[in-house]
Amino acid sequence: MNRRLILVAFVAVDLGLAIAACSSSSSDPETPSGTPEAGVAETGGKDQFSPPIDSGKDGGGHCTAVKGPCDLVLQDCPDSKGKKQECVVSGTTTTQCVEVQGSQQFPAGHSCCPNNASGNPCLPGLTCIGNACSDGGPVTGRCSPACCEGDDQACGKSDPEGIAGACDITVVDSTTKTPLHNACTYRERCKPFNQEPCKNSQICLVEDKAGTASCLDSDGKTNRQSCSFANECGDGLICTGPADAGICRTTCLLPNTVSPFDAGLEEAGPGKGGCPVNEGCRLSFTNLPAWYGACAYPDGG
Repeated sequence: MNRRLILVAFVAVDLGLAIAACSSSSSDPETPSGTPEAGVAETGGKDQFSPPIDSGKDGGGHCTAVKGPCDLVLQDCPDSKGKKQECVVSGTTTTQCVEVQGSQQFPAGHSCCPNNASGNPCLPGLTCIGNACSDGGPVTGRCSPACCEGDDQACGKSDPEGIAGACDITVVDSTTKTPLHNACTYRERCKPFNQEPCKNSQICLVEDKAGTASCLDSDGKTNRQSCSFANECGDGLICTGPADAGICRTTCLLPNTVSPFDAGLEEAGPGKGGCPVNEGCRLSFTNLPAWYGACAYPDGG
């Protein structure tokens, strides 16, 4: 069965950092100091494109943006003519029950290649989430269940590493940007400013005031390119501004702050704590660490 191409992203926010994914947190994004329009959404911002989502209290389901005759979370498709069925997204507007294929073998959290020409490699009820694999390149996806915001237990642990999953992303149609459903990630930890980097094509995303950071697939946009989602920018960058007019900015270590890094890191090059030529570390964020900032021109632009 051919599946519509999807984009994995943190939930974009209407004011501030377009960190693109839904999160297990319910807090709204706050506006940082330094500019009236720059902001940051921790994993937990609300997507301006998203329709209202149900509470998900009815057996863990009924919480997805796309709805239809079956539930993506509950996987409540009946057998058909003695054969198992699973609930999948059909287009961007509804769900449908389809027959399970014999090639579906990988459990939740197992590595996989999205958009596999041979079909979905994951067990029924799971989707291979991540960037498309390149020829001869690393396997970039993970088999992930649809989930309701806040229900990390539904994710389990990755196979075979045992990384705890979290229901903290939104699967978005790559053409229309229409949110489809929340899904689990199994992200490895990292440290920003290239202190403990992620794999190639991934970014080290700082998530909270404690400085917790983990790896996420990236579209690799460069400094000052337009963006809507956090994972559109390359490593060492952050998407700031309104969701429909964000730009990728270089992240930096704010001077005169206490950080967990060696002294002088703010004097390093772009992506390692410092800023590009003619830019300075001028923007700060109210819901990220006090030492974590973004580069801007002297006028804040």
